[in-house]
Amino acid sequence: PKTASFGGRAVTARGKRYLESKAAKVHEAVKTAVLLRGSKTSEKATAGVRAVHLLKLPDSKLLSRRRDDVRPFEDASSIERLSQQHDAALFGVASHSKKRPNNVILGRCFEGELLDMFEFGVIEEGMRRGLNKMLGTKPCLIFVGEWGADERCKRLRNFLADFLRGQDVDKVNLAGLEHALVVALDRPNLLVSLSPNRLRLRKSGTRVPDVKLEPAGDPLILELRRDHAPSLDLWKAALKQPRELKPKKRKNVSTTALGDTVGRLHVAKQDLDAIQVRKVKALK
Repeated sequence: PKTASFGGRAVTARGKRYLESKAAKVHEAVKTAVLLRGSKTSEKATAGVRAVHLLKLPDSKLLSRRRDDVRPFEDASSIERLSQQHDAALFGVASHSKKRPNNVILGRCFEGELLDMFEFGVIEEGMRRGLNKMLGTKPCLIFVGEWGADERCKRLRNFLADFLRGQDVDKVNLAGLEHALVVALDRPNLLVSLSPNRLRLRKSGTRVPDVKLEPAGDPLILELRRDHAPSLDLWKAALKQPRELKPKKRKNVSTTALGDTVGRLHVAKQDLDAIQVRKVKALK
């Protein structure tokens, strides 16, 4: 077979295409989630994983086979292998035990290594009657509650936004915005509620339509338990952006936190003695 080179290695043309598809890209595809059941599960935990699967569709894989070796908090190697096998950066595991009943673990990987994960207890399994949404629509995420109270809540908000955001887009058509997901935090009780809604745009007599929210399914209510924080080096590597995506620096032009462009003007030195001003008799 014909040979080619990739990264200084001699590979076949087919192998080069495969390695290029797995290599890092400037614009990455949507993150896929792989969801499965552990060695022992309950009906509530399984329903919670299915609800997450419905919210993540079509970028989600729900495995029917149980995995006895998947215990992310005890040994992360099994979930890292599973993530690489299915090319999925996000994962979810349902389990059940006397110490941690109705348990759901959600997490993410970066470059084949475990980045961070959160453990929840299912209080109310959502979407029991399905989810009324168009497949493939990008959700409008609405975070309600004290998400900035501490570092743990901030990391959880970052994780949920990354898990549920869908495809990256440059522009949003208002007519195609029809799915809103309200993510509420009850910080004293450590409860997280995921409530899917449909957006109804009606005529209001002005350019801005009248927006109504209609429930699209039962809310999924989770109780936050344990969490695994990422290592500092891996977190910095995950946040690193490629050089092509960084905005080019423009002289004397900056951008505020809200996205407003601010410019600085430089005026030549002025001679105040030569400026023609109105002469007032009182100043003589």
